[in-house]
Amino acid sequence: MHAIRFHLRGPEHPDGPPPAPEAVRDGLALGVPAPARIEHARILTGPGVVDGVAFVLADNLLAAEAALIAACATLTGRAGPLPGWDVPHCALDTVLALGPHGLPACS
Repeated sequence: MHAIRFHLRGPEHPDGPPPAPEAVRDGLALGVPAPARIEHARILTGPGVVDGVAFVLADNLLAAEAALIAACATLTGRAGPLPGWDVPHCALDTVLALGPHGLPACS
């Protein structure tokens, strides 16, 4: 299982309430290409913004990251539940993936 962090940005002046976290998770789950799948996700939504981390089951970290990037593209595509939204960030969570000691030390 691999932790992939994502951030979605909606239109500048959103209409209506923010998307429900469950709807975002379901949309991501539908867009993840097999054999990868989302095991768990923590999602926060607000007006015009979605932040979350998805725990993706995949063969390796790069496959998990690619799967969630594809899912975000499906989620924000024309036929998705969040058409026209941007995906400014969708990448592995380095602290969760490598641990705090896996990062280079700053001097």
